[in-house]
Amino acid sequence: MVAEVARTPAPGAPAPVRSLTVTVLGAGYVGLVSGACLAELGHHVTVTEIDERRLGALRSGMVPIRERGLDDIVDRQVAAGLLRFEDARTVDVTKSDVVMVAVGTPSQADGRVELGHVEAAVRQIARGNPRALVVIKSTVPPGTCDRMQALARAEGGTGVRVVSNPEFLREGRAVQDFMQPDRVVIGARDAADAAIVEQLYAPLDASVLHCSPEEAELSKYAANSLLAARISFINEMSAIADRIGADITRVSSIVGSDARIGPAFLGAGLGWGGSCFPKDVHGLARVAEDLGLAAPMLTATIEANLRQRQRALGAILELVGARPDARVALLGLAFKPETDDVRESPAVWLAHELHERGIAVRATDPWALANAERVGPRVTYTLDPMRAVDGADVTVLATEWPEFVALDWPEVARRMRGDAVLDARNALPSDLLRSSGLVYRSLGRDVLGR
Repeated sequence: MVAEVARTPAPGAPAPVRSLTVTVLGAGYVGLVSGACLAELGHHVTVTEIDERRLGALRSGMVPIRERGLDDIVDRQVAAGLLRFEDARTVDVTKSDVVMVAVGTPSQADGRVELGHVEAAVRQIARGNPRALVVIKSTVPPGTCDRMQALARAEGGTGVRVVSNPEFLREGRAVQDFMQPDRVVIGARDAADAAIVEQLYAPLDASVLHCSPEEAELSKYAANSLLAARISFINEMSAIADRIGADITRVSSIVGSDARIGPAFLGAGLGWGGSCFPKDVHGLARVAEDLGLAAPMLTATIEANLRQRQRALGAILELVGARPDARVALLGLAFKPETDDVRESPAVWLAHELHERGIAVRATDPWALANAERVGPRVTYTLDPMRAVDGADVTVLATEWPEFVALDWPEVARRMRGDAVLDARNALPSDLLRSSGLVYRSLGRDVLGR
């Protein structure tokens, strides 16, 4: 049974009742944000990294991910002596009150979760501190905590205890989500272990939910899968809206005004991507399969998301027509605004598909160009959105950055060779685009243009 612990008031995030010594294994997105924010709460935190270049950058004061407010916290806590960075291979965990595992859990080819990094971390902890309290922050399948505890004891860590403490951080708002969480979930077998983990968050005004490790692990997968399902559902509704001449943004507003439903994650558009939703929905579907269970809703969520990308691609190809030297301007590459993350980005997928069809693509993004160039197709990249639209036959809003929504659209119309704009995020001022002489198309709100 889940029990809610009374909230602890926290005026201005005061120092915790007892400062803990924490080692975080993994300086990726989750590990770096969690480690920096724990230091901000007054704990002594060591964040480890195995990549020498990334470790060197962190030690020199360069934060390798874009997250609002994170740079300031890192600078402040390093200067205060509460945050430091060490080599993951040589870090000493013998004096840590808590060792937090925040390493990657990538998807395998079949969608199952790869736990090799977690296993390596637990082996290292068991050999270095046989009585460690291990907190799994990485997203892992249900049952992993118990398996990791057995692994630790097989490696000589007879006193190792493993607790689940899943993260619910949104990229672009991760610092805010950590410091002002909806809830803190602690999955532990032993109340004393749970109390130590709870102490990490003592300064926060947060509801603490205690449960079993399996319940904590499943809750992370279930939350992300449900949010992804909402997006897939409203995208299916947007296809219906297109056929009947309705505006999906109005439909979403009406549906979201129901107190039983709410408005969050009901924005129709290009679909979901990023590092969490694709991995977690596929991973949970494979968990169900391994348990001998059918998971048709998870499968449908994935399929609907892929159909939405194909629908957008089809709309672009229709607008391009048979022109042999077609040019497309792609506004946005990150999977969503306020991040430089292009993992599983629908925008990068579109760029690839258009490039494969011989269409010249010029893409722009305020934050994500470097990451897109590393993983994306060989298209033309530019920081200047006006340069991106120069000579374009079709312009596509693929990521709803505010600066793209607020472009000088009459100037865009003058610079384009063609006149078609696909609003793949349903975010543009359609009346302004039409009055500028542009042909406006969307994914579910193109009522006046039909």
